[in-house]
Amino acid sequence: MNRKEIFSLIILILVVSYGAYKYLTREYTEVRSKYILDTIVEISATSKSKNVSSEIEKTFNLIQDFESKFNEYNPESLLAMINSSEEEHFDMDPDLYELLVIADSLWQMTGGSFDPTIKPVWDLWNFGAEEPAIPDSLLILAELEKVDFSRIKYNKERLYKPRGMQITFGAIAKGYILDKAREYMIERHLLKGFINSRSSMTFFGYKISPLVYIQHPRKDDDSIASFKVNNLSIGTSGDYQQYFELDGERYHHILDAHTGLPVQNIFSVTVVSEKAAWADGLCTALFTMDPQEALEKVRAMPNTNTVIYYLQDDAIFSLKTEGMKSLHFNENL
Repeated sequence: MNRKEIFSLIILILVVSYGAYKYLTREYTEVRSKYILDTIVEISATSKSKNVSSEIEKTFNLIQDFESKFNEYNPESLLAMINSSEEEHFDMDPDLYELLVIADSLWQMTGGSFDPTIKPVWDLWNFGAEEPAIPDSLLILAELEKVDFSRIKYNKERLYKPRGMQITFGAIAKGYILDKAREYMIERHLLKGFINSRSSMTFFGYKISPLVYIQHPRKDDDSIASFKVNNLSIGTSGDYQQYFELDGERYHHILDAHTGLPVQNIFSVTVVSEKAAWADGLCTALFTMDPQEALEKVRAMPNTNTVIYYLQDDAIFSLKTEGMKSLHFNENL
């Protein structure tokens, strides 16, 4: 075999080897969206299998199953049946227990300004109405009598809820469901992916960290900051998500459980954490606190970071943990 033939053989081997490598390492990526969890949820997944779209559909089905359990406005859901029941003692559900533990931690951390029994007061505000109105102050005071998480007793076997009280997981259920969906995707050997439900997001498996933007609280089509994340989850609470305006005042959906009124002078809180449930709930809980106190709480938490936007001297200011720098945080105030 002469030199030219040897060279041609080497080229052939390289071409065949490269082809085999590409075949063995091939990946398929799909992105799908669906209206679920009362919003548009987008799922992206990458797999070595061409059936990746089927895996995404199975993930959506899992999300729907959890939504059916904790949708407080579906009368057939577990949570709605507990809220409407005349009974006071209930068998515990494992997912319900986990949500109660998270809610309990947030309630204690905020001194009760975050309270999952706020539902009777929250319902008075009727934020989805075509003609919203401020509830009568006497009605708010009357419903506040039903708000006190310390009266809820629970363990892994039983739940005690006084008659007339109601529980809402509106601040943490979405994140909890995203955690379960991400775990399912990883168990199905998906290589990387994300779930985006607008106010809650979770990512896994990326070699290059995706860039995430924080919505500007007063500019609908603009962002106020960006950062990069991977194998982490994000939760954002903002006064622009559910609100109405009357006489120049904005009334939004994040209520202080002590007063039954919307929290004042906070625009948005974003939390980055390993678990979406914690990021989801914590951003709402921090929203009900003084910004500096909230920041100090997060500084004491491992693997957790936050950025808080609030009103001071008629301008938007921010507070953020040092760990945001490691996420390549960039701000545009």
